[in-house]
Amino acid sequence: MIRNNDSRQMFGRVLMMVSLCLVFAASCTIIPNRAEGNNIQPSPAMQKMRMAQLIIKFRNNVPEPSKIAFVQELSRDAQATLFYVRPMSGGAHVFRVDNISSAAQLAEVIQRLAKRPDVLYVEQDKIMQHQQK
Repeated sequence: MIRNNDSRQMFGRVLMMVSLCLVFAASCTIIPNRAEGNNIQPSPAMQKMRMAQLIIKFRNNVPEPSKIAFVQELSRDAQATLFYVRPMSGGAHVFRVDNISSAAQLAEVIQRLAKRPDVLYVEQDKIMQHQQK
């Protein structure tokens, strides 16, 4: 009787381990991406609805660029939806621009914002990569 109970416990443990391994394996499955070499191509829907970030440095007369009313005013002038992201060192601020469909559209937003008298400069926030010589 004792041996029968031990074998049942061992079978239960093995069954539990097999079940956990199956759940782990199922959670590790990867949905294949369309790729050309190392360059993964986003789907057409993702390409249509992109976002970009801008770095904007204001003149001294802008006390709180993160306030909702000020961000709404910037959005109106840029003719795009802006969201405040964070302050940067040196007094600049990062804003996110949603629904950018092309580089030309982003350039127009930057140009509109640069015309504001309280903007010292505005540029796209890009990820810098070190290049070897």
